[in-house]
Amino acid sequence: MDAVSPPLKLRHALAGLEAGVLGALLMLASVMLGASFDRHSIWVVPNLFATTFYGSDAYQNEFFRDSWAGLALLIAIYGLLGVVWGCVWREQSKRGLAIYGVVTGIVVYFVFFHLIWNHINGLIVLYAPDRQLAFGHVLWGWALSKSPVFAQRIADESSRTVEPPPSPSGSQSGEEIQTGEVIT
Repeated sequence: MDAVSPPLKLRHALAGLEAGVLGALLMLASVMLGASFDRHSIWVVPNLFATTFYGSDAYQNEFFRDSWAGLALLIAIYGLLGVVWGCVWREQSKRGLAIYGVVTGIVVYFVFFHLIWNHINGLIVLYAPDRQLAFGHVLWGWALSKSPVFAQRIADESSRTVEPPPSPSGSQSGEEIQTGEVIT
């Protein structure tokens, strides 16, 4: 790490959010792909997380209205964790950050599935596909390591100067047009 970290700015939080949501989508894609290889519905894991809100009736083997709640829960949790990541790492050296991201993903997996979900919703710990979710957390952590790249892209986009559109018939923006037809 650098000795002096740059000042925290909104773009670091936004870059972390982008990385966290991207990682959550990668995690969901890998879990859904794993479920299809196991000959289960791809909606089993989102429905499992939907049981947090709707109880055990939400855990079904098909897509239905409650599946959106499970998807939203995962994206919200891992997006917010991405914001924290972006604020902590800011624009540190990109070298070796992927390893820190993967380790963070594994640590978050163990904290959530061995501590937090036991107290919030035991069904998740009981029925979750452990290996698929562990691999998904590795992908999520890898995506987190891209947040400095996203922060730099945000900084580059915000530093562009936007030129005002040319004024009609060559007049300056401060001048009024004195001639022309009046429409009544």
